[in-house]
Amino acid sequence: MNTPSLQHRVNLLDDGLVVTDEGEYLGTWDADDTDAFVRFFPDGAVEYLFLDPFRWGLCNRIEAWHASLSNGE
Repeated sequence: MNTPSLQHRVNLLDDGLVVTDEGEYLGTWDADDTDAFVRFFPDGAVEYLFLDPFRWGLCNRIEAWHASLSNGE
């Protein structure tokens, strides 16, 4: 199976998965009912953690969140 290269620190995959550039699974993403915002659901969460009108903005939020977890904040 060919795995696409992950070019960004946080990647929103077409199948709704959110993974890091190292392949770490962080959760899922989708668009809200209006398709105006994208949402991030951490692994196992029922409610979204972040909502943003832009995919790149959502990725930036997820990246900062993931870094804070890694730093124990």
